Amino acid sequence: MKHFIIITLVTLVFASCGQTYEYWDISKFKMDTDALADDEEVIILYSSRAPNNNMDKEYYIQMVVVSQKTGDTVNVLTTFNHDLTMEDKGKVFNFFNEDNIATKVLQMDIKDLEGVKNIDDIKSEPSKKITKVARDPKFDFIADNNYPTIIGVIGVASDDKK
Repeated sequence: MKHFIIITLVTLVFASCGQTYEYWDISKFKMDTDALADDEEVIILYSSRAPNNNMDKEYYIQMVVVSQKTGDTVNVLTTFNHDLTMEDKGKVFNFFNEDNIATKVLQMDIKDLEGVKNIDDIKSEPSKKITKVARDPKFDFIADNNYPTIIGVIGVASDDKK
């Protein structure tokens, strides 16, 4: 019985050490659809990550990136949890805007993707309207900013021409 109590207490302590997420309304952000060009190279400075895998696309994840073209710092709101690690530090990624097919696919619910028969069906699909942005209050010193904000995804474009 004593071991059960100790294990339970240790489990509760570790569970309470997790990140505590809150949400901002999207209206907090200064939206600018021209903040980054489609396929523009960026380096990620920060990602709010997410409290879960966001499969239902209930909120955006905030990323703060620096354009390699202009040097501008921009917020990117994405529904895709990239699971970035320290190995990604300094790595160059590509930004894909809200109209890019990659963004459209990643913003769709999996159940909606099952019925897609033609890629043109995805291209004409309107973007889901999301009003919440995940926030880890411990990092407000980075996340709470006045940078222009754009919706899209971050990924790596391949230049393979095989």
